[in-house]
Amino acid sequence: MMEVEKLLELKTKNILVFGDYMVDKYIFGKVNRISPEAPVPVIEITNEQLKLGGTGNVINNLVSLGTNVRVLGCVGYDKPGEFIINSFINNQIDVKYLKQYPEIKTIQKTRVVSKKQQFMRIDDEIVRELPNEYYEYVKSNIQEILKDIDSVIISDYAKGAVSENFSQLIIQNANKLNIPVIVDPKGNNYKKYNGATLCTPNMKELQDVSNVKITTEEEIFDNGKEIIEKINLDNLVVTRSEDGISLINKTEKKDFPAKAKDVIDVSGAGDTVVAIIAISKALKFDMDETCILANLAASIVVSKFGTSTLSLDELASAITISPNFKLIEISTAKYILNELRLKNKKIVFTNGCFDLLHVGHIHSFEQAKKMGDVLIVAVNSDLSVKENKSDLRPIISENDRIKMVCSLEIVDYVILMEDKTPEKLISLIQPDICVKGSDWKEKNIPEKSVIESYGGKLEFIELEKGKSTTNIIDKVINVYGKK
Repeated sequence: MMEVEKLLELKTKNILVFGDYMVDKYIFGKVNRISPEAPVPVIEITNEQLKLGGTGNVINNLVSLGTNVRVLGCVGYDKPGEFIINSFINNQIDVKYLKQYPEIKTIQKTRVVSKKQQFMRIDDEIVRELPNEYYEYVKSNIQEILKDIDSVIISDYAKGAVSENFSQLIIQNANKLNIPVIVDPKGNNYKKYNGATLCTPNMKELQDVSNVKITTEEEIFDNGKEIIEKINLDNLVVTRSEDGISLINKTEKKDFPAKAKDVIDVSGAGDTVVAIIAISKALKFDMDETCILANLAASIVVSKFGTSTLSLDELASAITISPNFKLIEISTAKYILNELRLKNKKIVFTNGCFDLLHVGHIHSFEQAKKMGDVLIVAVNSDLSVKENKSDLRPIISENDRIKMVCSLEIVDYVILMEDKTPEKLISLIQPDICVKGSDWKEKNIPEKSVIESYGGKLEFIELEKGKSTTNIIDKVINVYGKK
């Protein structure tokens, strides 16, 4: 079970990015007539916009999420090159190792757009390897370049920057320092990625490098496994558009279905996936968690026009609909609850030990959920259970109790409650409705005044007769205590 609050640590992580830098220029306009000179539409320009493209879009995603970035690569002494450098500086990106050379022509791709429909793309580019002078510079400074780096991205757009020499220089030195290297590959020469942590080809790129038409799930695994073994990868993450993501290692393939509902533009979605994977590896998430996060992130950016990014708030909001992220803490809950309230969702809260989870608990959850839209369950910590019950309890540890409650479809979020009673927690999250069992009606309820102070409601539910943890424990003792 992923601890979502770990995501907040991304602001302390440093990602090194190397690849092909370019500029995306958009010319927006209106189309009202066809040209008398040729059967083509006439675009009346209304606006122009410059954006970082190629590897720059990977960096945009990292910056948008709030992580720290150091860049490696070259641009030219031209307007697109100056735009790239100034954009990086304005976003507090470390550009110390980004260099300009007169022989480099910075790539610019111009798109002509009307009513979100792209009419034409004009590429102004020269594909060439980076100067040998720059390679020697990087080689001499590689230890300093990798200092304090938590993960590395090699973003290959097949424009010449990611040569075998450069790629291997970075991978081999990162491996010595146990820094994960994530490669977004292009072309057929995967030899240059040898020893990387993982590669992220899409289906077309997987077919291109395998030199076969892939039509079955078995073929995806077989060809992916062959690449892994050939170039000594840990994993291959295959992005599959509407089919989501497939994670492949030497022994198995796991599939993670796509989350997107409204697909407007898939441009740049691969860059977002690469950025999320790099952050996840820096945060030491396992590969399953990494693929779940990448899918959620991709679902956000494909619902936007053009090469897009996402923010930490957007990612946290996407997490709110994912069952893989039910366990939350107060530091994370503020993102989730703010989003729920913006959507006018009624939040229901209940708490308990849930030791030896049984049908009585399920019955209580079902009644509570009917009172609103979102059910948050606070699970007492082991220490607070001992304070409430006795030193003999709980029977089941807090981690296992949390896992069981998280596995219930009817429960939306789970919070570990360290205090003996929930008034502090309730004052922080301020649910619309707080639910107690009917056995509390005639008792003193410590949190009642807190609930009333912000206008919340206290509701009672009927309990299943004879269904309690204490009764179950007594029955087990009666049955097995006689042996």
